[in-house]
Amino acid sequence: MFAVQLTLLDVSAAPPGEAGPSDVQDALWASAGPGDGLEHVRARTVPGGVGLVLYVRASDREAAELRAHALLDRALADGPVGRFAVAAPP
Repeated sequence: MFAVQLTLLDVSAAPPGEAGPSDVQDALWASAGPGDGLEHVRARTVPGGVGLVLYVRASDREAAELRAHALLDRALADGPVGRFAVAAPP
């Protein structure tokens, strides 16, 4: 299992606070399937967005990062968490 750290930045023009860490975490679990290897999620508020650590089961770090990004792309595609975009590691 690998820990993949990411920062999501709020790229919307909407007022802050309409979607936060718990919404992102819920969207990730709702989007996750067995092939994603998601074991655990930690989400917290950081300046300008949400800091994430996704614990992903994979054969190596590169595979874990690819799985995490694919999952995030799906989770951020719709709903209130669509206001976020992946920035960089925190």
